[in-house]
Amino acid sequence: MRPPFLLLLATLAIAACSQQERATLTTGESDATVEPVEVPAEDLLEEAALEVEPLPPRPLPPRPAQRRPAEPAPMTQDQMLARAERGFDRADTDSDGVVTTAELNAAAEALPNARNWARADRDGDGRLTRDEFRSVVAWRFQRMDADRDGFVSPAERRARPASETSSPGQ
Repeated sequence: MRPPFLLLLATLAIAACSQQERATLTTGESDATVEPVEVPAEDLLEEAALEVEPLPPRPLPPRPAQRRPAEPAPMTQDQMLARAERGFDRADTDSDGVVTTAELNAAAEALPNARNWARADRDGDGRLTRDEFRSVVAWRFQRMDADRDGFVSPAERRARPASETSSPGQ
């Protein structure tokens, strides 16, 4: 706290000296016994503020590094369902437990693979229910889990079986 106080005090002293020099110049007296002119403190502060250069803006602090694993961890069926249901909830804008064609078209821009969700509509009524969605995600998990260990590894996620290109029940 002291450096800003000292800086302000020094600035006020300089401003007071410059006021005294101006008084000497205007009266023409060069006598050292010249009385200082009474200047209100507000004027001194205004003058001192005008003479101080503003500080440059502080740069923003660096954004914290986002920690992402080098490779995603293996997923269980429950984890895959939870992740997929978060997407379902985002697409279900009216929170009625059903994704309509209009909601699906709106979500297709923001959510990956949302365009493929229309194939999950088993009864073809143009409405994807949560149960239809969950059954397709479970079917997909079973297809991806090639070694049947209950986990889908990153390698299994990358290797899409040829049978996955057709939807369940077709």
